[in-house]
Amino acid sequence: MSVSILDVLNVRHATYDMFSELFLYKFHEEEYNELLNKLKFLDENLSKYMEETGVNVGEIRRAFHEAKRSDYLIEYSTLFLTGMGVKPLTPVESKRMFSLMGEKVATFKYTDVVRFLKSRGIVPKMSSQFSPELDHISSLLAFMSILIEEEFNLRSSKQDAFKSVQDQKNFATTHLFSWVPDWANDVVSDPRSNLYKVVCRELDNWLKFEKDFLGER
Repeated sequence: MSVSILDVLNVRHATYDMFSELFLYKFHEEEYNELLNKLKFLDENLSKYMEETGVNVGEIRRAFHEAKRSDYLIEYSTLFLTGMGVKPLTPVESKRMFSLMGEKVATFKYTDVVRFLKSRGIVPKMSSQFSPELDHISSLLAFMSILIEEEFNLRSSKQDAFKSVQDQKNFATTHLFSWVPDWANDVVSDPRSNLYKVVCRELDNWLKFEKDFLGER
């Protein structure tokens, strides 16, 4: 059975959205339960399609199912909020670039993210507990899902999707492929990582698929 481009876009959108949610700090129990329900839905409905891209959502769901919410809260805050450890794992592009390559590169990266967001008229939504930076990994992954949704809508209405596809390539190359794989490897290698060891392994698999997929478009 052949798979249409719209089916592929649906899977890509769902996968980026899933990873975006996984890297948001779900401090409130209701938010955490919503995340678990999303993983359950994806595992039961899209897992076979995701596995073709190298992502095993079942492994992520199992890791969260076997952990307590308190384990999640401690691990997330320890890894991503404290800035402690042999390799600080703050999941914010400009902050990582600042520590590795200096202020000039960090400023360029941040300014470019803002430019992309403004091009889609996106205004950051503030939350009471956790408002991620514009270039937080969850924000970057969410923006990719928005670009894919844009392409889906254009193709569904028989419009030209060239610019949307090019923006996906440019954004992913500049703001995901350039630093997230190394960062994800640091998370996997960190002895404090348990849940996010699994998440980041799957994220790395996903970005490998996406790099090949976008390179062929």
